[in-house]
Amino acid sequence: MCNKIDVLGVHIDYMDAESSMNRIAEMMKSDRMDMVSVVTMSTLMLARRDPVWKKYIEDMDLTVIGDDEILKAADILMGPIKEEVQNNKFIELFFDFMIQNQKQIFALGETKEEVEGLRNYLHNDYPGIQIVGEAVVQDDASPEKYMNEINSLTVDVIVSGLSGFRQDMLAFENKSQLNSKLWLCLGKQPFIQSNAGLKVSLWSTLLRKNAFKRMVAKYKEENHMIV
Repeated sequence: MCNKIDVLGVHIDYMDAESSMNRIAEMMKSDRMDMVSVVTMSTLMLARRDPVWKKYIEDMDLTVIGDDEILKAADILMGPIKEEVQNNKFIELFFDFMIQNQKQIFALGETKEEVEGLRNYLHNDYPGIQIVGEAVVQDDASPEKYMNEINSLTVDVIVSGLSGFRQDMLAFENKSQLNSKLWLCLGKQPFIQSNAGLKVSLWSTLLRKNAFKRMVAKYKEENHMIV
């Protein structure tokens, strides 16, 4: 199953996890680097406010829905894809694929805590995963620093995300300089953040969910959609 849905004016892919993985398997055979983003509420709210970020999301080679609130916003209240999103099925299949095919991963984050948490999460939840390098993306550092470090290693996949968007913009602006096959932007997913040992406030999660619902209701009202 493959289609597009409109959430907050942003068009994202709507497909099951197996179909997404079939796309990724094809991407791994290509001669260019493809970009995949796990779309969260935070991603869409930023895209709604920022046209540059909206273009960034819609220009992704593949988007994967990472929060069932996004499906609710699109009036999808049941079905197998909703169950897969709730169970983080895509993440499971993605990293299992990386292990089975012995792909090498480079981890990026905005803080040392985030990078260490991501590394520990992958090692603990996916034994056999190959992480060959990692880096903290800093505001004052030249993008070439990270490009050179990644290209100096045999890296198949770059994984970023969890607590911010700085490293994702790095990918957006410099993808043509990288020799890797795939860049996966994980996004702010409470499930993975928690497993990575990052502090996730239930209150901030609730506030974000309420803010997203209000933004969706406003968007639907402005566009004469049924709320």
